[in-house]
Amino acid sequence: MQRLHIIQISDPHLTPHGQVPVHQQTIDPWTKLTAIIQDIRTLPYQPDLIVLSGDLIHDGCADDYQRLHGVVHMMKDEFNCHVQVILGNHDDRAAFYEGYLPANPGPYYVNRMRMGNNDFYFLDSKVAGYEAGWLSVDQLQWLGKHLRQAPTKRAFLFLHHPLDGPTMSNMHYAILQNTAEVLSVLRGHNIGGVFSGHVHFPTSYLIGDNILNVVAGSAAYDIDCTDPQLHEIRESSSYQIITIDRGQVGVTIRQLLQQPDVIGALQIPSTKFLTKRPRGY
Repeated sequence: MQRLHIIQISDPHLTPHGQVPVHQQTIDPWTKLTAIIQDIRTLPYQPDLIVLSGDLIHDGCADDYQRLHGVVHMMKDEFNCHVQVILGNHDDRAAFYEGYLPANPGPYYVNRMRMGNNDFYFLDSKVAGYEAGWLSVDQLQWLGKHLRQAPTKRAFLFLHHPLDGPTMSNMHYAILQNTAEVLSVLRGHNIGGVFSGHVHFPTSYLIGDNILNVVAGSAAYDIDCTDPQLHEIRESSSYQIITIDRGQVGVTIRQLLQQPDVIGALQIPSTKFLTKRPRGY
């Protein structure tokens, strides 16, 4: 079986043209993304897939997504690999469709691709007006249908918002709100892992039928969520490498920047799950 190397770059929060980086960052996120690309060049292998897993541009416009589109095509050409992007809560869906895509694909931006015996699903957990995420009924039906049609393939899922797990107790207000429904769809299928970002700190856990969940740190900045009511922000940048080899999965974190000073903080009134559910979810 083919050995695969997958690069996951999560939460780059690229700065819109003419604006300054959020949270008093001293290094522009575009510079951090350039440093990540340079680090990928130093690896002893070519990646098979690069995934940018949400919060691509921090409240950007179509021109910003057009700029990102150019960077993605450069990465495709240079590394001769697939590059997939998914949307996060800070992405503007209309601006993304206008600047990044040739045509509007509909209410969600989902994708699926196959490499060898592995199927990769790229899901859209963004819900306009919410920091937290959901996977819609339509998406779950779409996912379940394709999983049933390919029972011999191993499935890997990418989405922006993490599923609930034992290290997410301080983040219930922000993560995927319908984990139980997702696990119901995944039950009985050959799931290799679920990969996400959003919370700006790396963690991993097993849930459901011992399904591996890996949450990536951010390419733009760290958030320390140890204190439930006060989440501290620090300058940092990282990405992760997912290695799939003969049915086994391993993850390596590449930490390129980590500074100790607190540059901002988020006050969290409540860490509980949301009670309001958007229509269609």
